[in-house]
Amino acid sequence: MSQNGSNSWDVSFAQISWLERLLRTHGNCGTLTRHDDLVFELDRKQQKDHLSVVCLNEYTMGLTAVQRVIHEFGKPSIIYIGGGWCGYTEQAKQFCLSEGIGLYVTNEMSGALWATEYWAYHQRDKDGNPIYHLSREQA
Repeated sequence: MSQNGSNSWDVSFAQISWLERLLRTHGNCGTLTRHDDLVFELDRKQQKDHLSVVCLNEYTMGLTAVQRVIHEFGKPSIIYIGGGWCGYTEQAKQFCLSEGIGLYVTNEMSGALWATEYWAYHQRDKDGNPIYHLSREQA
């Protein structure tokens, strides 16, 4: 899994390696494999289920890009889009929620991997309101 292939999403080996380290060291992740350069397959320990995680680096993840992921890789469990500077459109997030797909930035991943309903995980503010990493639509 340490060899970098190529991908049409321009995701760097550093980004892929970062996510791989997060997944390998996460307390709820067991067996882990990678294919198509960007797709991780993992078994969760607590839920005893299997997740497919697509690793991207998208400043703003819109619905068109979500649909491209599904077209290229099949329906994943989670689409990881990168660090805290990244975000997703409300349309993309709503679509993913309706399809049971998690759409997350870095600081949402650990919690999502623990959540039984991983696609619906969200952080909460001090008042208990959901925190989403929404970006405006791309021009």
